[in-house]
Amino acid sequence: MYCIEATSSPLSNAVTDTTIEKTPSTAGVAQSKESSDEWSPDESKQGSVSLRTYAAYVSAAGGIVAVVAVLLAIGVAEGAKGFSTWWLAYWIEQGSGIIDVSTVR
Repeated sequence: MYCIEATSSPLSNAVTDTTIEKTPSTAGVAQSKESSDEWSPDESKQGSVSLRTYAAYVSAAGGIVAVVAVLLAIGVAEGAKGFSTWWLAYWIEQGSGIIDVSTVR
């Protein structure tokens, strides 16, 4: 018999007791038993996000230098895309510069 137990979730403070058992009689089917008396839903708050939360996001993303570099790269990519669209429209509007005399009357 194999037994795996998890006693806490890394994303919440709620403590859960999950036991998964595999026995030869179940032919590989996992059975899960959860103790619902210890489980509580995550708490949510309404309001504005604190600067400490944004600082944690920036830190998790690699620091302020990494965040600025990524935002700068996104800005350059969007600018290049906009410029290439504008240039293609301008180029098509100007034409090839060669006049086909067979169609001009």
